[in-house]
Amino acid sequence: MKQKILVMGIATLIPVGAIAAGSHSGGHHGHAEQAAVQQSGDTHEMGHAGMHASKVGAPATPDAVSRTIRVDLLDTMRFAFNAPLDLKQGEAVRFVVTNRGQIRHEFSIGSADEQDTHRATMRNMPNMVHDDPNAVTVDPGQTRELSWRFDGDEAVVFACNIPGHAEAGMVATAMLK
Repeated sequence: MKQKILVMGIATLIPVGAIAAGSHSGGHHGHAEQAAVQQSGDTHEMGHAGMHASKVGAPATPDAVSRTIRVDLLDTMRFAFNAPLDLKQGEAVRFVVTNRGQIRHEFSIGSADEQDTHRATMRNMPNMVHDDPNAVTVDPGQTRELSWRFDGDEAVVFACNIPGHAEAGMVATAMLK
């Protein structure tokens, strides 16, 4: 009887959402997992369809990189690039991204459609944390890196998709040459 009461007592401590949530094939955390991410700051595999391989390129290996661009993320809702975004077809670039502000920011690479989709997801899961080939979440004072090989015919959009940030101007666009 004691064991039955103990099991029932433990079972009542598990929220129903945690049992039902899980993650779907897109790789996003369910509601209970999202809450754990919000509390712990853990990262996840993004897994958006088309986000790791994109209409504007794909992850690059470090040995393929031909140059480095430094990017500062600012609380004025702007990116500050240390070099012009004169990107070439097939070029692999390493981005060294530093959050110079006091609030969390994101640096994401994709096409306009991909960024719109990502932004919509972020509105539903605003505390989502990224450590992906095309998107990194950067806490204040932190520096992150990602390497990307640019390809495709669409404009490359760099965005911070934390709710309200891109809408306030934290977006940059470049055409491939």
